[in-house]
This record gives sequence, C-alpha cells and structure tokens, in this order.
Amino acid sequence: MIPGVDQALRDLLRKRLPDGTAVLLAAQTDLGADDKQTAVSLTLFGLRDDAQGRSAGRDDVRGADGRLLGRQAPTRRYELSYVVQAHAADPETEHELLGQALIALTDEDTGLDVKLGASMPCELGFPPRASFVVTVNAAYTPPLDTELAPPADGVHLGVANTVRPMVAPTSGQKKQWPRRRIEETS
Repeated sequence: MIPGVDQALRDLLRKRLPDGTAVLLAAQTDLGADDKQTAVSLTLFGLRDDAQGRSAGRDDVRGADGRLLGRQAPTRRYELSYVVQAHAADPETEHELLGQALIALTDEDTGLDVKLGASMPCELGFPPRASFVVTVNAAYTPPLDTELAPPADGVHLGVANTVRPMVAPTSGQKKQWPRRRIEETS
C-alpha cells in the first residue's frame, strides 16, 4: 500500500511540475549549493491507523450463481503523512516549485484523499525551508479468505414434543408455558 501511495504522489507531481524537475522520495541533503538539482522531495514521516474509517465484521463474497466464494475482512484505512520540500538553486524557484506542488497535491481531481497537515515541518524537526505537510488517507483491502467449509448437502429439521407437565405457580412466580425444542439432524 505504501509504495502505491508513493508512486501515485510522484506521478501526480511529475504531471504538474516543470520538465526536468526531479521528484524524490527522500530529503535532498547531500548536494552542495552550487550543483543542487531542481527537485521536489516527499519524505514519509508518519503512519497512523484510521480506526474511524474501518467497518466491523466480514462480508460474504458470492459468485453470479449465488455460491459463496470467500469472506472479505473489512478494509483498513491508514493516514500517511509526508513533508513536501522544494529544492532549487534560489529561493524564488523553490517557492514557485512549492506552490505548484501544493496545487498539484490538493486539487480536487487528484483521485487521492489528500489534506494539508496541521503541523509545520520545522515543528516536526525538519530543517527550516520551503515545505508543507500533506496527509494521504489510503485504503488496504485484505486478501479474500477462500478457505471455507464445504457447502451442506442438505438440511433436515424435525420437531419433538417435549411437553413438561405444567407446574402450578407459587406466589410471586410467573406461569410456565410448555417448551418446544427444534432438533437438527444431518
């Protein structure tokens, strides 16, 4: 799931950023000031379980003929938080790149559930530079459980008369009704 979100963010940025701009999955720290590559970096720094986005129980998955194919565990949702930083030879270019990245990642037509983070990157220990935080809500659907018991050959129901004699209620007791029992046989 994480590599899929990484790739979706990179593809989205590559479509919207100027040609020649690298999209990296880590902070660009080893390049000197003179040979700095124009780039936007995505640094994954947080991963949280989104318990509110989770349903309970398993769902039956059936074929077109109604036959049970398997049971599906509920989809889990996770929040992945990234610091997005711009890297260029001058601050004006960094700010331009950062603005384009911001629009690219927060447009409504991205197909991703992306929102701006509440904290600033420098509050999280990242160096002060042109940057922002985005959080992506990503789904993980567990594989279909196909290890099922074979279907029943048939169901046989019978009714047995197990009437107990009625006992007269004593003071304070409720009247007892005869009981019936349903038995299953294979």
